[in-house]
Amino acid sequence: MRLAWNARFEQERRTYDLRGCCEDCAHFVPEDASCAHRFPNWEHRRASWDSLREGAHVVFCKDFDAA
Repeated sequence: MRLAWNARFEQERRTYDLRGCCEDCAHFVPEDASCAHRFPNWEHRRASWDSLREGAHVVFCKDFDAA
């Protein structure tokens, strides 16, 4: 799922400590920073979310499972 990034989303993400990145997912393999399902995950990583600006899209994984 893609959601247009905006300042309100960023404020709520930080205020409420929203989780949705690979590093917060039960399927994340920290040894090689990959997904256990072998999904490409660069758009779901925290570093990607932290660098988003107006006009970009937040990308949510369809198989996210909170760890």
